[in-house]
Amino acid sequence: MSDAINFVENRFHYLSPFSAHEVELDGVVFKTAEHAYQSLRMVPEVRKEIMDTKSPLDAWRVAQKCKEEDKMLEGCNKDELMEKIFRAKLAQHPDIAEILKESGDRELLKVYDTDYYWGTGADGSGENKMGKLWSELRDELE
Repeated sequence: MSDAINFVENRFHYLSPFSAHEVELDGVVFKTAEHAYQSLRMVPEVRKEIMDTKSPLDAWRVAQKCKEEDKMLEGCNKDELMEKIFRAKLAQHPDIAEILKESGDRELLKVYDTDYYWGTGADGSGENKMGKLWSELRDELE
């Protein structure tokens, strides 16, 4: 294959929980929204291991292992947690508000083949909760 690969991300990637935006919640600084989300949905004993990972993908991987080991925080509402994290990200990073405004009234999608909850899934039938959450936060900016 000789097709060129564009490895530079576009500005809308900033809405991803994997973007390089620190998020502070309740006095704790997380490397990314993904680090915050994965840490805060686990029991306190394993949070540091997730927080200390070098990348958001590593945070996700460690959290998957913790999930398999039944170390998820009982009663954690993942929708409320993600909203809290994204509200903090939006409040702490003016570029996020700019990007949301720049998106106008276009639909926001997390297109990811295996994520049918936060994303669209491979066939587009996913719930796209992340896109809907960002759309709600965008509407509040207007």
